[in-house]
Amino acid sequence: MLRIDETSKTLVAPQAGGLVAEAAPDRDELLALVGSSFEAFAAELGMPHAKLVAQEPVPGADLVAFDESDGRAVVLHVTGDTVEWQLARALGAAAEVASWDAARLAEVSEALQAVVPGDSPRLVVLAGGYDPRALATMKWLSRHHGIEISAFSVSVLRFGAERLLSVAREPREHATDPASEIQWMLTGGSAPEGTPAEGQPAGASTPPPGVPAF
Repeated sequence: MLRIDETSKTLVAPQAGGLVAEAAPDRDELLALVGSSFEAFAAELGMPHAKLVAQEPVPGADLVAFDESDGRAVVLHVTGDTVEWQLARALGAAAEVASWDAARLAEVSEALQAVVPGDSPRLVVLAGGYDPRALATMKWLSRHHGIEISAFSVSVLRFGAERLLSVAREPREHATDPASEIQWMLTGGSAPEGTPAEGQPAGASTPPPGVPAF
């Protein structure tokens, strides 16, 4: 869970207060927040070694990162709405990045010179919510066609005078009460069912490199 600093428009650790659920950020706000605080956000996704290297080098590739742990490119497709119809745009962006030769990779970022030309990037989709058909499509692409695609839902909770950005991997195995989750995080008590174990980051369930997301 990360607090949205309204003054600096960055993501920082939360502080205590009262809890109120709010609407998910629109696409522009979410993209700005993630872009300005990518290191903190990537840790929430379970990708602590990913570094942001470019913003929208091609349509649909809203953010492109380089994962230093395995030399892979990561394409993040950001939307504040449900993404059923946007999957084609996200997949098209990943295909475009996969088509880049060494010269194009180096042109976008020096860090991408370590990427093997033609290697498919990981695809991460961020949304305020998902149509079940979108999740079913991503599951099918991952399990049956080996495409490394993962989905995360983003929601906002007001905690006192502050806003908290909550990131959850989809599909969720258990429904989690946001109030219980935040209370656990602040008090250090036992985690409610469906939340990470104590000491684990929110993205700790992310599979290691090379393991399909679904």
